[in-house]
Amino acid sequence: MEDNKSASINNDLLFHLEDIDCISQSYPFISTSHHTMILFTNGCGTLTIDDIPYLVTKGKIFLVQPHSMIDLSDINHGYRFYKIAFSAFQLKHKHPSPHLGSIFSDEVEYTIYPYTRLIRLSEDLYNLNPKLDFLKQQGVLYELLNLLFEHQLHMNYQLTMTKAVEETIDYIHNYFRQPLTVKKLAELARIAQWQYSTIFQTLTGKKPLDYITDLRLTNAKELLLQTNEPLKDIAQQVGFDDEYYFNRRFRQVIGIPPKQFARQYKQKTVVKDWTGHEVAIPRSPHRVIYHGETFGDMLIFDVQPIGGNKNSISKSFYKNHVPYIQDVAFPINLEKSSKLNPDLIIFTNNDEQQYQALSSIAPTVTLNSWDSLEERVLLLGQWLSQQQRAEDWLEYFKIQENTMWQQLQTVVEPGETASVLTFDHGKRLFIMGCTGLSPALFHPDGFQPHPQVKKLLQAGEGYREIPIDHLPQYAGDRIFMLLSDKPESQMATMELINSDMWKGLPAVQTNHTYLVDATKWNYGDAFTREKLLGALPKLLVTAK
Repeated sequence: MEDNKSASINNDLLFHLEDIDCISQSYPFISTSHHTMILFTNGCGTLTIDDIPYLVTKGKIFLVQPHSMIDLSDINHGYRFYKIAFSAFQLKHKHPSPHLGSIFSDEVEYTIYPYTRLIRLSEDLYNLNPKLDFLKQQGVLYELLNLLFEHQLHMNYQLTMTKAVEETIDYIHNYFRQPLTVKKLAELARIAQWQYSTIFQTLTGKKPLDYITDLRLTNAKELLLQTNEPLKDIAQQVGFDDEYYFNRRFRQVIGIPPKQFARQYKQKTVVKDWTGHEVAIPRSPHRVIYHGETFGDMLIFDVQPIGGNKNSISKSFYKNHVPYIQDVAFPINLEKSSKLNPDLIIFTNNDEQQYQALSSIAPTVTLNSWDSLEERVLLLGQWLSQQQRAEDWLEYFKIQENTMWQQLQTVVEPGETASVLTFDHGKRLFIMGCTGLSPALFHPDGFQPHPQVKKLLQAGEGYREIPIDHLPQYAGDRIFMLLSDKPESQMATMELINSDMWKGLPAVQTNHTYLVDATKWNYGDAFTREKLLGALPKLLVTAK
């Protein structure tokens, strides 16, 4: 494994502490004339540095370059942070000159655990007398910078190891038909075997040998359905030397013997889809393209989708659970879809022209992604012949969801309303209805939809564009503002939350507003909804 060189500190740099402040009063803006370290000991909200927003929590550190503008206006009252200003000098030909660029990384935001050491060092630095303890102050500054550097070096090293393991996963997909061992894969990655297995399981959710077995069996299932070759030949083609071992592993993992699988899965059943088509689909499809924003619904079933919108998936929480999903683009690309040889295409769109084109490739069914989570999961269970799995997951999810809201009774007042807003397509403001984060907030023991949002839900609308000056008519007791990854929409969000209209909203005045990453949380699929059960309490309790 190559030595990591992506994080390095210039040996010719010297540092000098200029000033340290402990700030706990309202400072709307701070302009930096030196390198500045901001370390929060309390508070939450959004810190904006040179028009780029960052989420603030206790222990979060920001390393800001000189001549930057820091906007603190959207951090909840009660915040407290240390502002450590220091100069950097570069020795050139033994003559120091000011260094205004990055210190050792372009990173601005740092989260280091445990953060107690950082807070203690900052407190020590603040309490030292600059005249009597000058050298001690400089030493503590170097210690703080060293912690940041070690953290960045460790993170980059972890990323390098992760990339090495990802490359071996590519290798597995190319050479799974050959004998493979964990020892050999770890040697290819040039890391210790125990580290390799840990990182591999984090990336894929499976142990290396289990992953290889599943991959071989997946290919075996395709051959069983597409050919009439003897089991011995199929076993050898996918990497099993022994036909009897292949038969035993197939039955252990799939649940039925290979020959029974071939007979059962070649059967078809007729279903009716969202837009009224009656379609003959495989009784148990296994090469499924799922094109739509509720892709995560598929991940609760024993069917790994082979195609989807990779751009959207790459930003999601489940991206590492489908590392080899093939991209069929957005809008869906017919040529890419055809090359995947699917046996079922699930299409969350009512475009009839696109539907007809897709149905010429494989049996295609349309699904309404704005239907409720329960409706979608039950329908997928029917199409995938996994009805019991769908019912079991829904029962489990409802128990977990009820428990979450019951535990939040001290935080959520009875009858409190909520609204979810976002800027998208530039500076266009939308109120969210049946899709994304919005439905996850509404529960008999949780939040209630704002009356205007309730109308959207009753009409089955996913969202509605509203004029910005109509915002007060849609604002609930709690406001969840989804932050887009598009710069123009981010700017529009910042402009809104700095406006007098925003500051006059009751939810803002009671500190009941939440800035949420849209690329992660504006999904209503089963996988994301399950993740939200753990994340939502943290968001509400921390803000409270």
